[in-house]
Amino acid sequence: MQVLEENTPKSSTFRQWRAASHRLSSPAKRFDEWFFLNTASVLLSEKTGELLACDLNEFGMDVAGVAARLGELCRQWSVDFSLLYESNGLLKFIVYESERLAGVLVQAPFCVMGIQLKYAYPLTPESFLGELEFRWNESGRLPHEIGVALGYPLDDVFGFMGLLPLSCKGTCGWQVFGCLKQAQELSGRFNKARCQALVMLSQTAISA
Repeated sequence: MQVLEENTPKSSTFRQWRAASHRLSSPAKRFDEWFFLNTASVLLSEKTGELLACDLNEFGMDVAGVAARLGELCRQWSVDFSLLYESNGLLKFIVYESERLAGVLVQAPFCVMGIQLKYAYPLTPESFLGELEFRWNESGRLPHEIGVALGYPLDDVFGFMGLLPLSCKGTCGWQVFGCLKQAQELSGRFNKARCQALVMLSQTAISA
């Protein structure tokens, strides 16, 4: 599998991050690798965001430690993160590309986001994720509209929620209510990025 081309911003960021991560303690290095693998579709492809659940005990970190490391990693990769929910030692957060999310929110129909789901406008990445965090912590249940921030087509998100009169056309890692071919192509690119991340890590591990 072809990895990132040389002399591109992403390949340069990977090399710099990988060189720095080799100097970290073992738990911190494992967290960095876990982060890279699980956000590869955002870092190396066009996925808007990724929802992650970090086992604090597994990495020997507290919430403040995770937030600090996420801040450093997100600065390196020019992405953002938002802590959303903590329960039973699991810290759940989203890593996202802010411009992509802003673009998706502009496309989301007001009749759904504003009227049916009652999100206040103007709708920004910060206000959307802040309200989503509030609703999750208030109810203890993950709001399904988080799919808007996770790179899934809007028809698939709102169709799954029953907010648009669409029928399920199939699955490709998620239930598809819009164009099946488009969703399959998108899923393929996301999966390719994850495989690419595995190859990149294995190659640098061999050469380290």
